Amino acid sequence: MIRHLPSMLTREERLKRSKEAALALLGAGRMREAVSSIMTDILDGPSSALPHEVHAFGICAAAAGDTNAVREYIEGFI
Repeated sequence: MIRHLPSMLTREERLKRSKEAALALLGAGRMREAVSSIMTDILDGPSSALPHEVHAFGICAAAAGDTNAVREYIEGFI
């Protein structure tokens, strides 16, 4: 699922919406989609200067089926 958030949002608003969407997917049991959703939004964002290794945490957590770690990954973005 590819979503494009309106560009007129502030960084904080964009991140809040991205987290909400990812957490909704996680709540529906769609762990891998949750990680993919937030990762895509972060990488497509205006300030995507994060090292790609950060996303390895979310990918590994989803692959391991660790809901708590995926939630930490999603909620950890500031």
